[in-house]
Amino acid sequence: MRVDRTEYEGVALLRLSGEVGFCDAPRLLGFIGDPARLSGDGCIIDFQGVEHVNFHVFELLEEWFSVHPDLLVSGLNDYILDIFAFVRRKDVIPVFSDWRKAYRFFKAENRKLSASSARGLFASC
Repeated sequence: MRVDRTEYEGVALLRLSGEVGFCDAPRLLGFIGDPARLSGDGCIIDFQGVEHVNFHVFELLEEWFSVHPDLLVSGLNDYILDIFAFVRRKDVIPVFSDWRKAYRFFKAENRKLSASSARGLFASC
């Protein structure tokens, strides 16, 4: 597995390529769970360049997401999506066709949160 990390306005983008095996799962979880590596609004894991994923990786991602809901998944081709669907139990990890759509989702959600916080500040005036 190869991981290329980029950050766009507080959203970390992890582009994976190659095969993501069971032995890669701790490394990937360590990467997305390390505050020194990730900061800001959240993380998008893009599977666009992935040829195969061990199903245990998706199980671990689902467990991680239940504690840290700032994770989105993108770029799943039909084969990888079938593996993901086979494992998916809680239907909790948002899946997007490409990382740009996931990024726009993060930004839209943050604007909503910022707007509601601002309304709360001025409600007492």
